[in-house]
Amino acid sequence: MSSHNVRIGIIGAGVAAETHARELGHVDGALLHSVFARDQAKAQKFAAAFSVSRVSADLIEFLADPNLDAVIITTPNGLHLEYALAVARAGKHLIVEKPLEIDEFRAQQIVAVCKQHDVKLFIIYQRRYSDAAAKALDDIRSGRLGKVVLVNIVDNQYRKAEYYSKDAWRGTKAVEGGGCVITQSTHMLDLAQYLLGPVRSLFALTRTAYHAIETEDVAAVTLEFDSGVIGTFSSSTAAYPGQRHMVTISGTKGSIIINGEHDQVIFRKVVAEDDWRELPKGFSFADPVEPRDYPTGGQRRQLEIIVKVLLGEGEDLEGPDHLGAVRLVDAIYRSAKEGRPVSVL
Repeated sequence: MSSHNVRIGIIGAGVAAETHARELGHVDGALLHSVFARDQAKAQKFAAAFSVSRVSADLIEFLADPNLDAVIITTPNGLHLEYALAVARAGKHLIVEKPLEIDEFRAQQIVAVCKQHDVKLFIIYQRRYSDAAAKALDDIRSGRLGKVVLVNIVDNQYRKAEYYSKDAWRGTKAVEGGGCVITQSTHMLDLAQYLLGPVRSLFALTRTAYHAIETEDVAAVTLEFDSGVIGTFSSSTAAYPGQRHMVTISGTKGSIIINGEHDQVIFRKVVAEDDWRELPKGFSFADPVEPRDYPTGGQRRQLEIIVKVLLGEGEDLEGPDHLGAVRLVDAIYRSAKEGRPVSVL
């Protein structure tokens, strides 16, 4: 690895790849080195847009480059395993767009191969890198909220029918692995466990209420955290016009409501402080409908930390358990299928 730059390749050339390419241009110590996509025309177009000098449609050739240090996988969910195994076996550090894979068994294989080949693994869960999440975590750990007793997680989004119809893999169990829970709300599940610790048990209901897909577009879940906190979680891609997501953490001495994606503290009041925070100026409950309209500064923040870790200059916030979010998603789907409460841990 260069002493000054982490040379990064991207697998995939879609929306997620474009986000990473754009944000990498703002990260000190990072160099967008190459791109791989099976669709050569798409890869060439991507390379031209982001000034990438090395383009490949041959995975073996792409990974054989001795100047390549790390790889970001931005393919559909159920293709992560195939590429992750190849990347780790080639000795390259691995950055995977959420979710790690479509179930815990497949995700475990990625974790294992990274350990076997002594490469670092990162999952893009940018919500936890927001200032709002940092404030909530500090309030919890400092005791300013008192005993946390309740968490309410709302992720009621809206996607047009074309969102699913234009990409054949979306809304499929085999490749997407699920619907709104695994693709949209995996961020929220990761953030909740980052702030409050692991979920111990849950009961879930899911429905395909609106879209012509084989997976869910509505879900509602009750949660019991290992700490004793109880909570609720709702997820949808059928809730028009879409509501900006919120995590409400309520304690015996204070409460805080945050939006990690737009990096906002929506409300905060604690007994120990006289002031309290209401809705931020210009706040809107409405959320974007188009995925391209979402803010991507969180990806930049996480990529900055990843690059520092790879250069030996920083500490990752992800911790040793890469399976927390996918384990929770698995449990939600199992509970909904079996119609009963299930244990997560």
